[in-house]
Amino acid sequence: MIFKNNPELAINGGTAISSEPILIHKPFLEEDDFQAVDKALRSTFVSGDGPDCREFEKELASYLGVKHALFVTSATAALELAFRVKDFPQDSEVICPNFTYTSTALGALYNNLKIVLADVYADNGSLDISKLESYITPRTVAIAAVDYGGIPADMDAIMQIARKHNLYVVHDTAQSIGASYKGFRTGCQAEVSTFSFHGTKNLTTGEGGALVTNDDDLANRIKILREKGTDKYSFLTDNITRGYYEYVDIGNSYVQSNILGALGVTQLRKLNKMNARRREIAEYYLRELKDIPGLDFMRITEGSESNWHLFGILVPEEDRYFIMDALRAEGVLSNVHYTPLHRNRYYSSLSSDAEMPGSMEFFGRLLRLPIYPSLTDAERDYVVQAVKKVFTQAK
Repeated sequence: MIFKNNPELAINGGTAISSEPILIHKPFLEEDDFQAVDKALRSTFVSGDGPDCREFEKELASYLGVKHALFVTSATAALELAFRVKDFPQDSEVICPNFTYTSTALGALYNNLKIVLADVYADNGSLDISKLESYITPRTVAIAAVDYGGIPADMDAIMQIARKHNLYVVHDTAQSIGASYKGFRTGCQAEVSTFSFHGTKNLTTGEGGALVTNDDDLANRIKILREKGTDKYSFLTDNITRGYYEYVDIGNSYVQSNILGALGVTQLRKLNKMNARRREIAEYYLRELKDIPGLDFMRITEGSESNWHLFGILVPEEDRYFIMDALRAEGVLSNVHYTPLHRNRYYSSLSSDAEMPGSMEFFGRLLRLPIYPSLTDAERDYVVQAVKKVFTQAK
């Protein structure tokens, strides 16, 4: 049992491990990033789908091993496009993990589709394969799979079920760029995958995302949909018209600024280095925090390698908020992350705690620790010291 009254804990008036707060995340930006943005600005091509955007898309597709990578304003936009391109009948059903960020569900909802919440494993937040088929009905058209925290979902099992029932799969890889599954980087396992380049992600363009696919027809239509329903992409690429492009569909404005494309290029070229540093920190945490009573680690899907977007620990549910507050008092800004969808007002009518035992157990035990490339060895040591201090057992 954790010694909550330990007088040495900072939360009880003791001296904190770190006098300065250790942030939960921080973007990794270097001089090459600043120079790339400056060069793009000075080029005066600052609008969308510029030469740096095209270079980023080309290098991203090569890195992921896919045919098409389309740079857009966010992973949320990419998810919306992933469903928009299919024109599913209104009120068709999409199976969505109950433990995910709202964007996974919004992609379907923006296309007048219904969300069916599915339970997740209690030890890593990924879709519980043993329950997945129970959510399928005659109205089901798609499954949205999520790589929570950078841990790939069991995509072979998900794709096998999808093919059995003729379902479309959208792989929400917002958090898993650079992670791998069965020897391949995430992004090539489903019909469509969607990445995020938000400021908190392993690769950042500040705001941004990408939709990637090996399907030529899907990619060609998405190029139109993301550019206000115009054929501007081919106009810029092929220059086969005489100074104008046509409006050929209904779309929206989801192309990204050339400035952010330039940042994407430099970030991608050092992604392996950034992820390697995350892995080094994660391995240190795993080594130093093992065997602490009441503390477990998130399970890594068999056959996969995490990109360590997050480092989560699973703690006793009854002590979680004390542990979080105690770590913060020690200078380590631990947090919970987010809640199961059904626990939020908008989704509350779709399920209940009793129907989502895996989600509730995972949510009840999960805490995040700081992990990012610029975390120093000293800060890494402070995190470990703080966790060990908070988990001191009552005598």
